[in-house]
Parts: sequence; structure tokens; C-alpha cells
Amino acid sequence: MKSLRNKMILHKKERSRSFFFLFQPALVSSFLCLVSIISCAADDSSALLNDLKAGRYDFFLKADNAAYRTVKKMGHGSAYYVGLHLMQARYGNEARFYFALGEKFYEAPYNRLCREALYTAGDAEARLQSVQKRLQELQTRSSAGSNRGAENNGTNKNAQTDQEARTERERLTALELQLLLQLGRYDAVSEAPSVLYLSGTLTPELVEAFPQFGNRMEPAARQLSECRVLVYEKRYAEAWGAAQAALGKAYSRATAYPPTVLSDVGKAGVYGADDPAAAAAFFEDLAAKTREAAAAGWLGRGDAQPVLFYALFYAARCRVKRGTAEQRERAAELFRQAAEQANSAADVDSALWYYLDTLRMLSSARYIRALTETVSQWKNPAWYADLVRSLRAKLVAAKDWKNLQTLYIVLTQTDLPEQRAAAAYALARSGSLPQDQAARLLQEAAGGSHNSLYYRLLSAHRIGDSDLTELLSLPKVRAGKSNAAKPHTADRSNQKRTSGQANTAGRAQTTGFSVQDARSYIDGLLHFGLYGQVYPQMTAVYPSVTAEDAVRIAEQLYAVGRYADAIRVVSFSLQNQEDNASEAQLRMLYPRPWQKLVAKYAVEYRLPEYLLYALIRSESFFQPHIVSAAGAVGLTQLMPSTAADIAKKLKVTDYSLTDPEINIKFGAYYLAEMIRRSDNRIMPACFAYNAGISRVRSWQRQAQDLSEDLFLESLEYEETREYGRKILSAAAVYGALYYSEAPEDIVRLFFPHF
Repeated sequence: MKSLRNKMILHKKERSRSFFFLFQPALVSSFLCLVSIISCAADDSSALLNDLKAGRYDFFLKADNAAYRTVKKMGHGSAYYVGLHLMQARYGNEARFYFALGEKFYEAPYNRLCREALYTAGDAEARLQSVQKRLQELQTRSSAGSNRGAENNGTNKNAQTDQEARTERERLTALELQLLLQLGRYDAVSEAPSVLYLSGTLTPELVEAFPQFGNRMEPAARQLSECRVLVYEKRYAEAWGAAQAALGKAYSRATAYPPTVLSDVGKAGVYGADDPAAAAAFFEDLAAKTREAAAAGWLGRGDAQPVLFYALFYAARCRVKRGTAEQRERAAELFRQAAEQANSAADVDSALWYYLDTLRMLSSARYIRALTETVSQWKNPAWYADLVRSLRAKLVAAKDWKNLQTLYIVLTQTDLPEQRAAAAYALARSGSLPQDQAARLLQEAAGGSHNSLYYRLLSAHRIGDSDLTELLSLPKVRAGKSNAAKPHTADRSNQKRTSGQANTAGRAQTTGFSVQDARSYIDGLLHFGLYGQVYPQMTAVYPSVTAEDAVRIAEQLYAVGRYADAIRVVSFSLQNQEDNASEAQLRMLYPRPWQKLVAKYAVEYRLPEYLLYALIRSESFFQPHIVSAAGAVGLTQLMPSTAADIAKKLKVTDYSLTDPEINIKFGAYYLAEMIRRSDNRIMPACFAYNAGISRVRSWQRQAQDLSEDLFLESLEYEETREYGRKILSAAAVYGALYYSEAPEDIVRLFFPHF
């Protein structure tokens, strides 16, 4: 029996083996088929990705479920990135299809990104529907939250979430208004016209809709609103007439005007009044009537202060416009009074800046004394950086070392480290101080507390006991870093206006990302070829970027020719980095694209390669198609007229300045020519490249016996002064990184008699 059982088991095993071998070819075939399908799917995804990057959108414009199923296979968040591509190509309605599905099926953060994209993609009607849908969701959520709060005895455990929801509602409400106005649905606007035009920032939509809403206002409100609209359109003379008519009617009563209205009325007076003195008297009268109203108790201090500030400020601006010494004296006093009435840091700085600038026009001694007296009142020191830079250049040009020392003392009391380093260096090099004091100032300028590699290099060179190579590894070599601009809140008329100025409605709200979410999001932009969005979105979503992440991202941008973006990415990462910049970071900050071309024309025109690289980086950040506001084109930023002269001399008849080889060739030739015409001196040649050789020679005649480094400090144009600093600093970094050049030797190249 046992033997029989064993035989049966053996037979069963043999049958199983036979069964397996019978179907083995089928299994292998199925496996191979599956591999083939996966491979084909991968190939299809790769091909679609290439089409997307190349702008071949035929497949994606189908915008149907079959297309979406295919798009899903392209990678994480693919529908969102495809939608971004289509938006860029102005296929807004097709983009909405992918965003809508992404909002429905994706998880955070892509569902939120898709939802935000729906507010800006497609026609106005579709965008409005998305906005109103979301507002309804927020309203429902708010009602549910209120009920929960009542149940919990008013305790709110989700205060942050509630605040985020309120912020989102405010933003979307503003966007809803914008879209209603675009669609001409004026009757659907719930806000009172006077609130729309007198309380906030004007938009193009509000300006266009004013004829519809203006007739619904009382006369004074209509005239003030009309003034604001006319100022927006820069029709200042008409605006001033409307402002006078409106405020004249209100003189007899106490009135609290919104700051936005007062600012626009002021600009109307400054730029639109035929008689600035009469306009000044108008504003001073307004200030007097406001003081009377406040003294009588008709107007509270909180309401009176803004009126007094703007009335005094613009009275002063009008008197400055008259141009006489007497009027400027009165203006200076009015600016001081305005500063006393300011109830915001920005308004204090605005009034003080104009006060100092007015004294500058009256008397150098009073100007410098006022700097000393007011420095303790500065709220944002960067606001005053332009005044400091200009004064320092004039003091060096005049060899006024005593007042330069006074300026240095002022700078020790405020947070302008680069300006302080520049003043310390110039003062140390003046020869007016004892040797030990000069040495201490050089030591200060050589330190790493400021952001100017230029002054660290020159100061360390003068000291002679510092390892200049170490200076190059400091994070202060970061690119694109500058002091904050002076935001004259009391007069914003010169700021560039764009649709939606001061209105974030519809802008992607990408803050609050985790580091992992941010990394995934940016990697997606890179993967899908949305290179132009990498840097701006990185600054929005990353709490901070590690050096490793920044270099990795920069390398990908570099590989596709986005050199400027690569530089900006690494520069951004250095802003919060305490450690020294690594060599990898430095090589991304100071890259070497077009190596063969640069090497070829550096040899042909007898230029150091590092100097030519420094020129290209400083001029264009390696962007071959960039055109400056003045019309300069390409890598070396040549004006077309200059290029035409160069082409004649080089006998080139057919050329394009956006062609890297042509541009590098012409730029190298022009720089070499400037060096030859500058007696083979590098720094004056750089000045000539930037400002023209005739102008530089005029400056040199005026400079008399100033050393070349102090000659730079004395230049009239800040652009040219900064240009010289940038070129030398970049040349030192390139020389040390790639060409085994000692930084001190490059300093001597630029300043041979240093």
C-alpha cells in the first residue's frame, strides 16, 4: 500500500511538472508582453514629455478623459504641470480641464495648486465660477465652524485655520469683484461705489468702470474718486482741478480723508498744478483747517494725523518744485513737521528722506549736520542708502576727508554695513589719518559683516596679512543681493503699474509648503520643462533651501542653458546659510558656459579668460537674448550702434547680436579696444565699456591726483562705480576658481599702482 501511495504521489508530481512545462511558454510570453506594454507606456510618456517641452500640444489639446488617463502616467502631479504648459501657450480653457481633474483627484499640495490655477486659467466667466464656488465652500465651512464653536463654549481650537480661511475669502472676494467688472456685471457688485474708489488701491477694472459708478456718488465723493482715476491715468492737471473742487467744498467741516485719497490728491498738486506756490498754500491751508478741527474736538487725533501728514508733506513737495532757496527753506521746515505727524515707519522715512534731500540742495554743511541729527530716527536705513552713496562720492571727489569721517560716524549708528565698509575703506586710503587708525578701518572693511567682496578684497590686500582665497569662500559673494529700494509711500507715482498692482487676488498661494512638498513641487517644474518658473516659485514655497538642494536644482537649470536662473537659485540658498559657500556653490554662482568661444576670443584679443567671463556675467548673467532698457543686446550687452561700428572694423556684414559667438567676439574686441585706448589700464577700460571713454576721460581730468581706487569711489554715476566693483570681484572669483590665479594678483591687474 505504501508503495502504491508513493507511486501515486510521484505520478501527481510528474503531472504537475508536465502541466507547468505545458504552460511555461505561455507564461513567458505573457511576462514578455507585460514588459513590452510597460516599456511602450514608458516610451509613450517620454515622447509626450518631449512634445510638451517642445511646445507640441496637439495631443494635450484634446482635453478629454482618454488624454487625462494618458497624462496621469507622465508623473506625479502631471495634470497640473500640463495645465501650466497650456496656460503659458494661452490655451486657458484646455488648461482648465486638467486643473479641474487635478483639484478633484490629487492630494495636497497639488489639489490646492490646481484649485488656485482655476482662478487664473480660461475665460473670465469660467474663472468667476471657480471663484464663487470656492467662496461658497468657505462660507459653508465657516457656518459649520461657528456651530462647533458654540458647542464648545466658544473655544476655537483652529484659530490659525480660521485666519487662513478669512485671508482666502478676502483675496477671492477681491478677485470676484475684478472678474465681475471685467464682465461688465456692475449690478452684481455689492460694495458702495464710494467704498470702491476711496478706500483701497485702484485697479484697471475700477478705472474702466468709473463712468458706470461715478453717477451713483454724491458730488464731493465723485470728484475725489475722479481725481484718483485721473492720477492713475497720469492726467495730473485734470486731477488737480477735481481735487480742488472736492476739497474746497469740504473745507468748512472736519473731514477724515483716507490715506489713499490724500496721497493721490498730493500727487495731483505736485505734478498737475500750474502754480506750485498756490498748490503749496492750498495744502498748508488744509493743514491749518485740520488743526483747528482737531483743537475744537471735531476731529479725533487718529483722523487728523494722516491729513496733517499728507497736507504738510505735499505742501513741502510743491515748494521744492519752485526751486528758490527761500521756498526750499520753507519746504525743509514742512518736511520736519510732516515727520512729526507720521504714524507709520514708512511715512517717517519718506518725510525725513525728502528733508535731507532738500538740505542737500541748500548747504552741504547743513546736510551733513542733519544726517547726524536724524540718524537715530531712521526706521529703515536702506531707505537712505542712495543719499549716503551720493554724498560719499562727492566727499571723496572733493577730498573732504573731515566730513567723510563724520559720514562714517553716522554710519556706525545704523544698519548699512556695505556703506560703512565703503566709507571706512575710502577714509583709510585718504592719507588723512594716523597709520594705526587707518589700519583699524582697513581691518573693518576686510571683515565679513558686509556684503561687498570688492572692499574685502582691496582691504585685505592693503593689510597684507590675510589669505584672500579664504575671502572667496564666504557666503557674501552671493549674486543679485542689494539693499532694499526706497519705497516712497507718500508718492508712488513713479512705480511701475501693472494689472493687479497691490492686489494678490488670483496669484498662486504657495506659501506654507513643507520642505518635502516644496522639493517635490520644484522637481516637478524641472521634470516637465517649466524652467522659467523654478526660481520665482522656489522663493515662494521653500522655507529655506539646503546647499545640496540648491546645487542640484542649479545643475539641472545649467544643463538646459538657464544660467541666470541657476545663479539666482544658489544665491537664494545662501541668504539663510550660515556656513561658507562651498566650491560647488561658487561654481554655480560663477559658471563658465561657452568655454570654447570665450577661450578662442580671449586668446585672439589678448584678454585673460577670467576677465572676459567677469564681463559677461556682470553684463547679462549669461542670457544671450536679453535686451536692456537702453537697448543693449546679448551676452556682452552691446548697443546696436556700437556693434555696427565693430562689424565694420572686423569686416563682418551679416551678424546677429543674439548669436553667442558673434556677441562674445564683438564684446571681446570692444573691451580690448577700451583697454588699448586707456593706456592698457583695466579698470578705466571697464569704466569706458560701461559709460563711454569720452565721459571717463572727463572724469579723470576732474579727479586730478586721486589714486585709481579712490577715483572709482569719486565717480559721479553710481552705475559705473558699482560696475567697476562687480567686474573686479567676479574676475577675482573666476581667477581663483578656474585659473589658479591669486586674488591679490588680480587686484594688482586692475590697480597696478595700488
